[in-house]
Amino acid sequence: MVTNKSAHGMDWGIYQRVGDNWRIGTTKVGGCLERITNIDDITSDFLVKFGNDFGPEFIHPHKLPHPNWHFLDNSEIPQLLNPNPANPAGLKTFVRFPRGLFTVQQNSRPDARRLSEYIESVAPGTTLENIIRPIPVRTRNTKRVLLCPSTPNCHQYYYGISQREWINRWQGWCEHNGYTAVVRKKPERPQRVRDPMSRLYEHLVIEDYFCTISQHSVAAIESIMAGVPAVVTGPHPAGDLATDQKEFVLGQLRIPDVNQVWNWILRIASNTYHKSELFQGKWR
Repeated sequence: MVTNKSAHGMDWGIYQRVGDNWRIGTTKVGGCLERITNIDDITSDFLVKFGNDFGPEFIHPHKLPHPNWHFLDNSEIPQLLNPNPANPAGLKTFVRFPRGLFTVQQNSRPDARRLSEYIESVAPGTTLENIIRPIPVRTRNTKRVLLCPSTPNCHQYYYGISQREWINRWQGWCEHNGYTAVVRKKPERPQRVRDPMSRLYEHLVIEDYFCTISQHSVAAIESIMAGVPAVVTGPHPAGDLATDQKEFVLGQLRIPDVNQVWNWILRIASNTYHKSELFQGKWR
């Protein structure tokens, strides 16, 4: 099945349901959605925010006066987007679709059966654990900290702070407290698909860091999957596994056990879909 833009007809932005089905795509391609650019145009009981529509038409989700909107973006399990038996070409075919938030939260059910069944159907003998390869989280005898900033637009549009300000703040804190801050410059996606060592997981497996620090980034859960404690400075996808910045500055660091990590992965899996499931309305 085609899973590129032609299959859903959507550009970044906010959409509302106007059709008579639940296929996630525009009405022009047989879906149920049409784009809106003004919150005053909301008339539906179901909205979808597709990606990050930075620019003059940007609507912050906090301003959405709506109880039922879903966020559609890349999967919070980055290994699914890299080449693997269920996605050999490393295409953006797996997505998240949580309700009312950017990331999966604690109230999500820990259930990977649907996703596991899909993976098994396209790659017999392959399991979700085979693809993710989680490593037990542990502390390391190092003072190096890896800063994983989000994109400049993400910092600015969602939180009103520049990427540089965020980096400077944490570089300064680390240096003042005896840590060495290393800033990760995230490689472009084509390089990450082509070169395993350009991916955060693989980098963390071979390099020693005391922890990672991130905000509004899949880096938090990817860090934990790679066995490295994650510190977060704002919204993030790692739930109670991550250490809040207020805890960290007081000298605390959360080290979740393997059962906690896997249980959280199952929660993420419950809100992870192959695009075809959304486009065909099978997510309902």
